[in-house]
Amino acid sequence: MYWRPVYAYVRRKWGLSNEEAKDLTQEFFLALVDRNVLRRLSPERGRFRSYVMAALDNFVRLQHRSRSCRKRGGSVRHYSFEAGEGFEPAASATPEQAFLQEWAGSILERALAAFEQECRASGTESTCEIFVLHEVQRPPDVDLSYEALARKFGQSVTDVRNLLYRARRRLRELVLKEIRETVASQEEAQDEMKDLFGQINP
Repeated sequence: MYWRPVYAYVRRKWGLSNEEAKDLTQEFFLALVDRNVLRRLSPERGRFRSYVMAALDNFVRLQHRSRSCRKRGGSVRHYSFEAGEGFEPAASATPEQAFLQEWAGSILERALAAFEQECRASGTESTCEIFVLHEVQRPPDVDLSYEALARKFGQSVTDVRNLLYRARRRLRELVLKEIRETVASQEEAQDEMKDLFGQINP
């Protein structure tokens, strides 16, 4: 979940090349695991994303010193993170904005994947297809009005309207569930949702 936010932050803040930023991102996560940092952290001490952003600055400074005296690939263990293939943060974003944008994107992607899985399990794949068309991927120059969707999927306009309302509400619940895994309380999860997505209404 954090690969793209961390990569985006490193790339934008430190002006590194694609490969350098990938290497540092992987080394950062490896350091967190090798040093058992995650076991010492607690949601009561604050949001994990806040810790990550602060730890990144210190980590990159230390790594910059040591990397200047060793060749790429020397003593560094490399792993493949497919989530970063072909990805680049927006050039106009600040490092902090890039991190938050990608963190919000990661949360939303996981929530959408969970929503799609629920639709498949309940045999309501058309619900997911209508929702994704209307709310997520909206192809250009395509009529996606309630009337057009009703014709395309053989449903009434009222059914499409109600379906989209329920889908938005369910996605909001799934987003909140994903966020809840990263904070200490439901109240903090609500605050985090507002920080990342603004006020989401069903």
